[in-house]
Amino acid sequence: MLAAAALLAGAGWLFSIQAIREIPPLIFIGSRFLVAGIFVLPFADDPLAALRRSSQAVWLLAGGVMLGASMMLWIVGLKLTSNPGVAAFISAMGNLMVPLVGAGLFGWPVGRRLRGAMVLAVIGLGLLFIGPAAAVDASHAIFAVSAGLWAASIAFVKKVSTALTATTVTAVQLIVAGLAILLVALPLEGGAAHWPTIAGLGWFAASVLIATCLRFLLQFRGQQLVSAGRAGLFMCFEPVWTLLFSVVFLGLMPTPFQLLGCLVIFLAVFSMAARERI
Repeated sequence: MLAAAALLAGAGWLFSIQAIREIPPLIFIGSRFLVAGIFVLPFADDPLAALRRSSQAVWLLAGGVMLGASMMLWIVGLKLTSNPGVAAFISAMGNLMVPLVGAGLFGWPVGRRLRGAMVLAVIGLGLLFIGPAAAVDASHAIFAVSAGLWAASIAFVKKVSTALTATTVTAVQLIVAGLAILLVALPLEGGAAHWPTIAGLGWFAASVLIATCLRFLLQFRGQQLVSAGRAGLFMCFEPVWTLLFSVVFLGLMPTPFQLLGCLVIFLAVFSMAARERI
């Protein structure tokens, strides 16, 4: 189940690339999250009760807003990037940033393994930009900031995750993020919006139903069956699938140095996931 969830997460990059060719990017990602949250809502255990508890509501809502900001930058970066496979590994850095954000905001301890993983990740990032065909562009910086905001959203949610079910947290996060994005998107992109073709609607439906709803359903069920460490190991493969899909379906082949950089970043993220008990 978790292997399938990682595959669907990678496919979500491809679905999104196709969808934003016809749908304004911010309207697309905001609608995707809002609709997905509404689909998940019936499976949540009284999310309004969670919001009535002030301490939980603050962190849940803050996490949702951070997630919305992260996804706004992510979709803009996806619109600009020339190689989504490489971009996926930059986004994967968010997994390493979670404990760093937690350390800065909540005093979480930073272990030796994290420091080693960060050194590996920095080396990997450097390799992505070596060679005449590789250059730093705006999308890379956008994906890096998006990863940091995503890490902040995860750190906020961890403040209440032990008191709430995964479906409740997910429903609230998706709906809050979707609403926050649409509040920004409609004034900016509302005038440019037009009704997409059947193909565009199909890519939007695939993004919502397959890459979001089905992906999270498989991920949550899989996480119930295995340890957190093993679940993390499976989900590390999301950028690998994204890279493969970008090569096979989009014909975007990374350079040898970029492939090496992706491998080093993967090892850094994988080593952090492996530190959990398997």
